[in-house]
Amino acid sequence: MLTIFFLVVLFIIGAAVGSFTSVVIYRLHHKKKGILSGRSSCTNCEAELKPLDLIPIVSFLTLRGKCRYCSKEISYMYPLLELVTGGLFTLLFLKYPFFNDALQFSSMHFGMYLLYAFYIFVLVFTFFFDLHYLKVSDEILLPAILIGLIATIATPLTPHIWDALVGAAIAVVFFGAQYLISKGTWIGLGDLRIGAFMGVILGWKLTIVGLFLSYLIGSFVSIFIIVRKKKFLGVKIPFAPLLVTGTLVAVFFGDMILEWYLRGLGF
Repeated sequence: MLTIFFLVVLFIIGAAVGSFTSVVIYRLHHKKKGILSGRSSCTNCEAELKPLDLIPIVSFLTLRGKCRYCSKEISYMYPLLELVTGGLFTLLFLKYPFFNDALQFSSMHFGMYLLYAFYIFVLVFTFFFDLHYLKVSDEILLPAILIGLIATIATPLTPHIWDALVGAAIAVVFFGAQYLISKGTWIGLGDLRIGAFMGVILGWKLTIVGLFLSYLIGSFVSIFIIVRKKKFLGVKIPFAPLLVTGTLVAVFFGDMILEWYLRGLGF
């Protein structure tokens, strides 16, 4: 019962972080000040939102997806972002359970939970920022890479610093080669920075798993979009969400996938 309680609480916290992430996405893109201190307002009529308008997921449902003040439709991105972040925070507790039903507390798991909760924030931010604006924000990603490198030195449960650096190098060289060969038509420079972040938080083995999953997912998404739009040329697909998805799958299930693959090869 206590585990269920923590899962519910962490979902609520995650949804709140998702709501904050949507604010950061909008204000960073539009170069607005007061990311941490500014009051939230409707992006259409600029009416200041009240606390009842800011309850993650619930407010969207009670307002039926429209602004209380101007009746402008609210993007589904907001509740989706809150729902995804809440779900990932819940799933993360199953990976790093810092409390159990016997009230035993693990400080190591708690530290890892906080670290990877930060990584989730960065990944979710990158996913929706690129999905919405077709670009990557260095204001979040570059400090996250630095924090990830520091974490590899500070805690033994993250990839070793050399493991992280090799992983980052693999991803950067992999994307850099594609960028040079295609002269920037296949991928953007932002993908190199996402790749560096992948390497830092995954290590080289899971980075390869994450890259493979990203392209596998991307192939299915591309086929779906091409079939739906009934055209092949001119279809533009943001790549960062695919990299983020592959990274998240590798974070939670990468070791299992790698073990399954190696066992299939007879290792």
